[in-house]
Amino acid sequence: MVFLPLAVLMFSGVPQGATVIENFEQPAEFRLGGERVHPQSQLRLSEKDAFEGKRCAELHYKFEQVSGLQYLEVIAPHKLMEKPRRISVAVRGDGSGNIVRVRFVDANGEWHQYDLGVLYFRGWRVLWTHLDTPHGHWGGDGNGRLDFPITFFSIVLDSLVRPSEGTVAFDAVTVYYGEEPKPPVEVKFVPDKRWGYFWGEKEKPSGKLTLTNTTNEPVTVEVAVRLLNHREEPVRQIWRGKLTIPPGKTTERPLALRLSRFGVYFIETQVSLLTKTQTHYASRFTNHASICWLPEPSPIWDESPFGVCTHFGQFKHKVPDTLELIKRMGAAWIRDELYWSNIEREKGKFEFPEYYDAYMKATGKLGIRPLIIFNYANRHYDKGLAPHTDEGRKAFARYCVELMKRYGQICRHWEVWNEPNIGFWQPKPNPEDYTNLLKTVYETVKSVDPQAIVVGVCTAGTDFKFIEEVLKQGGGKFMDAISVHPYRYPRSPEATDFVGEMKRLKELLDKYGAGHLKVWLTEFGYPTHITGGTPQWLSAAYIVRTFLWALTLPFIERLFVYDFQDDGEDPTYNEHNFGLIRFDSSPKVGYAAFNTMVRMLHRKRFSRQVNISDGVVCLVFTGDDGEVWTLWAIEGERKVNLQVPSKTVTVTDLMGNSQTIHAVKGQVSLTLTVEPIFVHRQVCK
Repeated sequence: MVFLPLAVLMFSGVPQGATVIENFEQPAEFRLGGERVHPQSQLRLSEKDAFEGKRCAELHYKFEQVSGLQYLEVIAPHKLMEKPRRISVAVRGDGSGNIVRVRFVDANGEWHQYDLGVLYFRGWRVLWTHLDTPHGHWGGDGNGRLDFPITFFSIVLDSLVRPSEGTVAFDAVTVYYGEEPKPPVEVKFVPDKRWGYFWGEKEKPSGKLTLTNTTNEPVTVEVAVRLLNHREEPVRQIWRGKLTIPPGKTTERPLALRLSRFGVYFIETQVSLLTKTQTHYASRFTNHASICWLPEPSPIWDESPFGVCTHFGQFKHKVPDTLELIKRMGAAWIRDELYWSNIEREKGKFEFPEYYDAYMKATGKLGIRPLIIFNYANRHYDKGLAPHTDEGRKAFARYCVELMKRYGQICRHWEVWNEPNIGFWQPKPNPEDYTNLLKTVYETVKSVDPQAIVVGVCTAGTDFKFIEEVLKQGGGKFMDAISVHPYRYPRSPEATDFVGEMKRLKELLDKYGAGHLKVWLTEFGYPTHITGGTPQWLSAAYIVRTFLWALTLPFIERLFVYDFQDDGEDPTYNEHNFGLIRFDSSPKVGYAAFNTMVRMLHRKRFSRQVNISDGVVCLVFTGDDGEVWTLWAIEGERKVNLQVPSKTVTVTDLMGNSQTIHAVKGQVSLTLTVEPIFVHRQVCK
């Protein structure tokens, strides 16, 4: 969830700061537009629950189950003479899953469209995006650039969900110029446990709110602190009050969160500036922090299929702290790299960064098993391109041997390259060259350690064409497992036929006599960026559902979520938002969901699928301590009656909360959502 400060900050000359270009109090032009506008869709100015001021634009929409374009536009044009860096709109969501966009038209008649976000939420939020690269453009000169002057034209509600009907609202359309002034008060929630991870009943989540005055004059603020659940829905207000903070000083206030249920929570602090100064500060700003409270760390075990991708090879994590978080979450495997270019900087001379030694040693000490990628080119060979000559392949093989000599007691699983079917293989993907490298590496690895496991292919997506070309070249003989990266965000695994895709991969392997190879999914995930990703709670649900479906297929052996930690702090960039934890190491919802899943499935194997009703999935896993039934609704909510052979069952939700339910006439009634639940029945002895 991301809120932005809203204020009118205009200076002479080039605009600075933030400018509200439309507040819908008295719009100069205001009308409904769109494609396939249903007669029941209506737009009006409303005084009910405005975000700011007295009015907002309220849109009642109705979308039908039809093919082709179907959207609505709130048209309120404004001409802009200077280029803003970004735009925001306050949106009152209805949880529908439809998407909000904005449109501009430039001086040459070209249309530019930007995504703001999907309406998975209810209530007011400020959605925003950068204006550097449009998410779509058409007409005019077609150059894809905003040629000035430009006109902000409309807010678009586009139909991702058909049919659907509801009411949304818009307010405070704001553009941002130049450098935005920082607020005069720095706000931070500091949890009492490092990074905000609490374990078990004894560690009750708590912390303190700190407000630091960064100016040379006293500042008076009104502060409201709310607690949000893992779906970012309000739970209650924690504290509200007015404070005057002396110049350059910090005020602290302890906060007891008084939680009764496990899970990930968000602490939302909204600060309103009451002091009037000559400095142009935003009058209101919001800070968000997160904490995670779970019953217990998850166990890991040798045969565990559960893994995560990390970036220790890029020097991005803390050793051993990040690995300890990974272990407590329940990941028994990490997938990472030890780059050739970082190890053979001088031709023929191998030197290992101390950080590489430290993270590999810590991994082994904690009992986490690494899958290390033999990765990427070296400027000393083949002109810095992917190894494609005998000299280049032999040099790459020497690099592989050096890694095994140094880390072979810790790592026994090696992957050959990463996504050679796209730009990671330069100058362009070449299945024949890749197969030749795979053969060289396989034979080299086995000569050093015959028991080592070589994982090959590793395509971006499940690239059947590339995979088949490698198999035609005989590549199936030069790997012990085959890996793919079956990304499908932002859609669910069911909507994208994840299971069918994996079965087609197995058929392809069988066709070329490689059916004995196990399949490793070494990257998959759902980024949570605000302009096209999925919200944290839904990302977590989809990741767990992907795991559960994959575990029904006996030829899939290992699974690695991409990735454990966000790679940056830009909330609009997908590559910065794949993590199960944030860039600052604080928790995201995926961390709790992963922990719950692993604890529930500890040493269990898939047994069978049970057909309960349409739109409901029920997968049964069996272990020494009984059966676990995992259930969810593919979409929306479903109420089901589950036949159980015992008097009681234990139901655990995705955040780790368990309750005992007594069966009535051999049945328990459950309300299922898109988040899997785990129903445990102990074996009667």
